[in-house]
Amino acid sequence: MAHKIIDLHCDSVCSIMEGKDIRGAVKDVHVDLPRLRDGNVALQVFAAYVSPETDKAFSRACERLDAIDAFAASDERLTPVETAAELREVLAGQKTGVMAAVENGLAIENSLEKLEKLRRRKVRILTLVHSKHLPWIASCTGLGEDRGLSDFGLQVIDAMNDLGIIPDVSHASESAFWGVINRMKNRPKKPVIASHSCAYSLCAAARNLKDDQLKALADSGGLVGVNFFSAFLYEPFRLVFEKEGKNGNENPVISVKAPKSIIADHIDYMVKVAGEDCVAIGSDFDGVSILPEGVTGSDFFPVLEAELRSRGYSEKRIEKIFNANFVRVLEEWD
Repeated sequence: MAHKIIDLHCDSVCSIMEGKDIRGAVKDVHVDLPRLRDGNVALQVFAAYVSPETDKAFSRACERLDAIDAFAASDERLTPVETAAELREVLAGQKTGVMAAVENGLAIENSLEKLEKLRRRKVRILTLVHSKHLPWIASCTGLGEDRGLSDFGLQVIDAMNDLGIIPDVSHASESAFWGVINRMKNRPKKPVIASHSCAYSLCAAARNLKDDQLKALADSGGLVGVNFFSAFLYEPFRLVFEKEGKNGNENPVISVKAPKSIIADHIDYMVKVAGEDCVAIGSDFDGVSILPEGVTGSDFFPVLEAELRSRGYSEKRIEKIFNANFVRVLEEWD
């Protein structure tokens, strides 16, 4: 039995912005429509990424949202998805759903009004920060003091709760993570997600989540989408990759290869620590440089399904990880 996939994070809008027609097969990308169809992907969340370096963050986000909208409307095999009801329709049908997210809270330019405008654009997920600190939230890879959430940051979380935008704590510092979790406890309880992160205990990347963080996401009713980047999955690879980066080598050739089975190892670990209701998929395709051996893009998902089944995963557990957990989260936010 092949289960349909919900992938909570890709950066493939960058391919679209570069003029690549990903409705057909495209070389040197991870996500195109043929791969999505071969991978049995029912919903692909496209992140409108905003660079920490830009001085026109809101307009950059809107340009990318325009590209996502145009892509979703450009082919009869695609359909935009905003609500849980629409998501259930694509899971029951033959089309591939497209959902819009924004990656980096810099996009709101310190304005709750602009946050509301993003929601009007049908954005359902906001990755709160990226690689550098913002005035109201700290990044796990930002330089300087970890300030967590400011008073304005707390207002942002409150507004997201009211608007129906799911907070995504991938890239957030530990202090910011706990600030989000604790703030949500003081509101009508809704789930928090980490759309594209891995387990710190298996690979000690700053971007990964520690056991207490995984448990806190589970306690919120939320989930973590497993990221497919080799440097977040496989500790031997991470050590070499980060060493090369510190030496100024931005495109290192690394002899250490992450095995494709490492993705299932992280799923195993997260299920053990946080439970099967807290695990999902967040590949980060087209946003990462080096994937495990044998992982080519969205067409890999049937291989992952076979690996999980070989490890004794029940059909119900696979279905939860591949799609049902996020359906539940979205229903709660609707």
